[in-house]
Amino acid sequence: MREGQVDSGMWQGTLLLGGVVLGCQMSSEEQQAGVISQVLRGFRVCGLDATQFSDRMLIEDYIRKNTSAAVNVLMASPTFYFFFAKIHGQSLVVSSIRAITGTLRIVPFMGLFYGFFALVSPFVTSAFMARGQSYQDAQTNAGIAVMLSGLAAIEALVELRGCGVTFGQMAPSAFLIFIPALIGRLATGVLTQQQKVGTTETVSLLPPSWEHGPAWQQRTYLLFDQLALDREFLITCAGTTVFQHVLNSITWVLLTRGKTSTFVDIARFCFGGLGGTPLSGVRQFGKTFVMRLGFSWVWNWCTTQQFPMPAFDSALKTCS
Repeated sequence: MREGQVDSGMWQGTLLLGGVVLGCQMSSEEQQAGVISQVLRGFRVCGLDATQFSDRMLIEDYIRKNTSAAVNVLMASPTFYFFFAKIHGQSLVVSSIRAITGTLRIVPFMGLFYGFFALVSPFVTSAFMARGQSYQDAQTNAGIAVMLSGLAAIEALVELRGCGVTFGQMAPSAFLIFIPALIGRLATGVLTQQQKVGTTETVSLLPPSWEHGPAWQQRTYLLFDQLALDREFLITCAGTTVFQHVLNSITWVLLTRGKTSTFVDIARFCFGGLGGTPLSGVRQFGKTFVMRLGFSWVWNWCTTQQFPMPAFDSALKTCS
């Protein structure tokens, strides 16, 4: 249980996730739609203008999108925590167990992260629109603004707790490096995947002519489409690898040294890896790239899937 990081945080996440799933299974679509209507009324009570944001916009662009984003990242998280454990010397069995326990441990934080995003983003978008920005520009800028606010701290806790770092091991000084690196990864990862939720058109990595080219080109194009090997996958993978290597270094040092960790310890692991040599550092960076490659592909694939959410469909039927 110790090697698999089976702890109280895992059980708390299990109970919360189980409660949410059970509640969704036992309630009717009408009851779930009623909860969504209550959230919409809350937006209006807080002053969100109905002429600026229709109920349909609030559901599709904020509530449903962030709910889907939360589901997608939870589905992809076992891949992340499996690779993190594996590239840091754990066995296949231990890595597989940590893939599950790490994912369960982040459930409360993910709920807070995407719930905050869904509830606050419309108001921030409205503020940008009041400055003369179009809805699309304001929505994009609002996503960046909210991400750079307190959500970065929540995401930091998500990453560290998922990898097994306890609150007692978290050195405050480490966050001086962790938060900036995390913001860089969030900008190329979370924002990219969140904006993709709900879209049906993707930009393939292959030339458009391959879709109607010779048979082998058509099959290759179809395979890339089915595997979701598109532009967003490339951005998520390539744009986050360097940041992830820094984050992995900090996380590993905190796991092994706790609050006694120093910047020198982090730099030593970042450039020297597990072996403490430049070659080992290069190998560790290569392992991080493989980690991001696997996780980014699973995450991007999950985002391309259109999972049914009948409660939102019921709520949308009453919208104009």
